[in-house]
Amino acid sequence: MAQIETTTKAKPNAKTTTIQWPYYREILAEKSALWADQYALTMAQALFADGKHTINTTFHSYIRTNPFGGEYLLTAGQNIIFEWMEKNWKFDEIDIAILREERIANPKTGEMERLYSAEFLDMLENSKFELTIEAMPEGEIAFPDEPIFRVNGPVWQCLMVEAGILNIQNSQSLFATLASRICNATKGEPVLEFGLRRAQTLGGLEPSRAAYVGGTAATSNMLAKKYYGIPTSGTMAHAYVMLHENELEAFKSYAKAMPHNGIFLVDTYDTVQGVKNAIQACKETGVLLKGIRLDSGDMGELSKQARELLDAYDMEHVDLYDWKGSKIAASNDLEENSITALKDDNAEIDTWGIGTNLVTARVQPALGGVYKLGAVFDYNQILTQDELDALKQGAREGKRIPDELNGYVRDVIKLSGDAIKVSIPGEMDVVRTFRTNKDGMLEFAGDIITDNMKCTPVNGGALSKTVRAINKNNVAENTLYAQGLQAYRPLVPVFDKGKRVVANETVHDARTRAQKQLARMHQTIKELTNPERYAVGLEESLYLKRQQTIINAAVPVMVG
Repeated sequence: MAQIETTTKAKPNAKTTTIQWPYYREILAEKSALWADQYALTMAQALFADGKHTINTTFHSYIRTNPFGGEYLLTAGQNIIFEWMEKNWKFDEIDIAILREERIANPKTGEMERLYSAEFLDMLENSKFELTIEAMPEGEIAFPDEPIFRVNGPVWQCLMVEAGILNIQNSQSLFATLASRICNATKGEPVLEFGLRRAQTLGGLEPSRAAYVGGTAATSNMLAKKYYGIPTSGTMAHAYVMLHENELEAFKSYAKAMPHNGIFLVDTYDTVQGVKNAIQACKETGVLLKGIRLDSGDMGELSKQARELLDAYDMEHVDLYDWKGSKIAASNDLEENSITALKDDNAEIDTWGIGTNLVTARVQPALGGVYKLGAVFDYNQILTQDELDALKQGAREGKRIPDELNGYVRDVIKLSGDAIKVSIPGEMDVVRTFRTNKDGMLEFAGDIITDNMKCTPVNGGALSKTVRAINKNNVAENTLYAQGLQAYRPLVPVFDKGKRVVANETVHDARTRAQKQLARMHQTIKELTNPERYAVGLEESLYLKRQQTIINAAVPVMVG
């Protein structure tokens, strides 16, 4: 790890400060426990008043549909959430003061009354993070209905973390998935994120961070460099050219000042002449022309004309050690469809600058991930958390839940007139299987959503028994996964009763994982249009339980 020394010239005797690089800081995690919707607090107080706020529950966060008409979600933002929970999840003095001053009108008297009781606020002020959480690590792939987070513990705390989880999961995963699709459209050619000036978030860190996880090579956002060590890229704007008497003088001036960063924006006046001026400026100054950027016009045709001019220039430098030739970058409201069209037209573009359409996710600005209750444990609070954990671990190992304890494990379901909104009851887990492709590499074969209160059939990296998985909406669509098939659980332990049990990771770790997992998906699943469906189904017994739970929940209770 390199070091950077900093001094203050204004102070002759100033000390030199040495910092480690990259200076990594999850600044987006710097929120208190008040990172929540108000309904979490009102429900928590109602449960507190009824003595039920510590009931043990399990919630899941997941998506209902894949974004952008695609067939996968690249998850991102988990490390932000983990750091928030570990370091910042507490009610500080300001939080409590704000809640103490909350007032609401008494419908009988019209008087303004306190919304939260003093006893409830005392409980909040003295609380500590107690949740047990398993989650997919950042950069993992997820599919609809699969838990990205499985949150277990006192119900009031499960409710309090919902908004923070979804706020980050929905935005970061959306940007990361979009970036991965754009990188897929360029067929491996570098994508530069240039969207800070159009971003709808202060500082633009959210899209810059997630886009890097998704595969972008660099960003123009210098704050992303400061906080995350993300590589940066940038040269000039049209203003620099317009400040000079003519374009050639502007390029010569820039070449002298930036002899190793010679990429010139050539479309201020006339694009073809701009390319010629860039070449001439480099010849006169003795600077190697690294490349040009196109930002308007018919970029397909202009790139071909530019390539002819640049090829002639490049031939003059072929004897230079490691000279790879001048590059052509393109920008100007590019997105996956326009990139695909340019590639189909054999455009001579090898670097892609993406701004507005990436940092605003214009084609789909929201992901729509949800957070739903799946199971309620020990309603009468007879069992301790450790006893419940032992019960669940035993169930996963194939031990039958004793009949006398069945009353303390209650699966719940949300029904809806919209089939897509009907949830899956119980505490869920995910098993992902592999197959070996024709090149001898492992690729994803299909996912099984299982009941975490039963034996999940993965042992030593393989299925320990044959499993049938059924499409939740179509019983005729099912897949048989044979015993011995390679498999793993994407969910990993993160918190154990409030204590962090997984090592810290950075956005760079997440990016590495994302590239590895994306490579494990068959290209037909990653197609931008009409992708092949990826098989995700409910393990047969979970499918049957869901069907029965729907029937039971829909039967009206007769009162006489």
